[in-house]
Amino acid sequence: MAEPILDYEAFFEGAKSALLEVDTLSTEEKRLTLEGERISKAIEAEKKNTNDRIAETTSKRLKEITSTYDKEIKKAEEFQKSLEAKREKAKNQKINERIADETKDLHEHIDATKTEIKNELKKSGIPGFCDSKMYYTFYFPHKFFDFVKIVLAVVAVFLAIPMLIYKLIPDHKPIYLPFICFAIVLLMGGLYIMIGNFTKAKHRDTLLKIRALRDVIDNDVKRIKLITRDINNDSADEKYDLSSFDSEIEDAKAKLQAINEKRAAAVSEFENSTKKIITDEIMANSKEKLDSLNNELEMTKQSLGSIESRRSEINLAISDKYESYLGRDFLQAEKIEALQKLISDKEAANISDAIDLYQKRQMDKK
Repeated sequence: MAEPILDYEAFFEGAKSALLEVDTLSTEEKRLTLEGERISKAIEAEKKNTNDRIAETTSKRLKEITSTYDKEIKKAEEFQKSLEAKREKAKNQKINERIADETKDLHEHIDATKTEIKNELKKSGIPGFCDSKMYYTFYFPHKFFDFVKIVLAVVAVFLAIPMLIYKLIPDHKPIYLPFICFAIVLLMGGLYIMIGNFTKAKHRDTLLKIRALRDVIDNDVKRIKLITRDINNDSADEKYDLSSFDSEIEDAKAKLQAINEKRAAAVSEFENSTKKIITDEIMANSKEKLDSLNNELEMTKQSLGSIESRRSEINLAISDKYESYLGRDFLQAEKIEALQKLISDKEAANISDAIDLYQKRQMDKK
């Protein structure tokens, strides 16, 4: 139950003192709150820096370890590849020797047949150009592709060439085309007949004999290609005596596997042991600073809690002791001093009169 005020001077001074203390405590509370936030940020920053140092250091150390092994692995792989290349080269050489050996008789038969053809040409006085695929295609065709080549040649000579010449003539006119075709037919046809009369008509039997010899060569060439293909497709390597290369390659593979296993073991050792040691060392270096910051934060929180408790206590006291007389609107130092002066100057007998007079004067100013 509220008691009557006997000493207005002490009442007003007590109210002003309580408000001043609340204001001081509120200011300190804000400062400590900001200080706590600053320390918390500093703790988080230190933790992040520590984690970053751990990640950077462990990554660098692991890279240093693996790079050494990777260099050795690369050398071992290159050495293995060089051995495999040497083996392949030796195998190809053996294959070529086998091909040469198994086709020796055919090559000798081809050389003998070519010599026979040259002797026939020389004995009969036939020009050397007659011993060519083109000559026998146009003058002694007897294979399917001979006739295909003839058709293509006719199209090229009697159609494509005249059209090309026609396009190249300046200010060409359609009337020119028949004359161009006639000239080409006359020129090429005459040349064909002239060569035929000079060779085929005079030496038909000899040329037919040479054609038969050329067919023999073609057959020998086909047999050589067939033998070569069969040998190349033969996957069995035993007959080429490559065991010395195989032994070296197996040793190289074993060495490469051993290096890979050592690398895996080194990485495992780092991940399971060394990494933890590095982490503990860096954490230990940062522990002193973190402990200091955490202690500072704890002290700040304790001070803040104490001030909050004191401010709350005074606020409740103000509410109980002063607000019931003055009202919330007059819980200000300036207004309290104004009311205090009205009562001390005998202009008001009590707080209610002082408040009414203060409000009236404020209204008159407006």
